[in-house]
Amino acid sequence: MKRAKRFWVIAASIGAIAAVALGASTMRPRCTPVSGDDRINIPLAQLARGAVSFFCYHDSAGDRLRFILARDEDGKVHAALDACRQCYSNHLGYTTSDGQLLCRFCGNRYNLRSMEKGQASCVPVSLPNRQHDGMIEVRVSDLKQERALF
Repeated sequence: MKRAKRFWVIAASIGAIAAVALGASTMRPRCTPVSGDDRINIPLAQLARGAVSFFCYHDSAGDRLRFILARDEDGKVHAALDACRQCYSNHLGYTTSDGQLLCRFCGNRYNLRSMEKGQASCVPVSLPNRQHDGMIEVRVSDLKQERALF
């Protein structure tokens, strides 16, 4: 009886370690909470070149609307929802790996310069934005318009 119990404890431990190791690259990234009535303003200086940042906005209905701001190596800002028109029904969104955007459902990878084009049917949903006075502005209405993707 002790051998069987020991076997299951060891098997469960190995399974837990494997799940953590395999799931680490596909876990949802932490998002920075943001707020605003009509507009959300994020300092451009907060976005490093070659990096992807994830943001969460909670609307008045209590829904969490997620979006991504990425700044490529040339300094250009790219914005998208943390959802894809094809894969959104799985509610997994994206993560980042090696300076690329990675779909957590289908595994497609996008370099930051071409993330708006996507691959095959997996295309990040573009999010209109405007830059002025060192800030990136996202309209709340643009996020709410795509609420169904979350």
